[in-house]
Amino acid sequence: SRARAEAAAAAAKAEAFGQFQDAAVVDLVLQRLPQVAEAVAQPLLGMRRVTLVGGSGAVGVAKIPSEILDLVTRLPGAVGAL
Repeated sequence: SRARAEAAAAAAKAEAFGQFQDAAVVDLVLQRLPQVAEAVAQPLLGMRRVTLVGGSGAVGVAKIPSEILDLVTRLPGAVGAL
């Protein structure tokens, strides 16, 4: 049945991930990263203005590169959690 085929495919993927571990996860993240980035960026396309609100430290345009770097750094962990 379809459910058994899907379960077998999932088991095969799990076994492959167990064998290749980090390399397999990194490969999967890199394959999906463009789709994730597009999904994250899509809501921003229609924006006319962005207001940054922060506490201590740099605020404003100077903080945008570090925020993007932080997002990209956390993305593999977030994808793994999904």
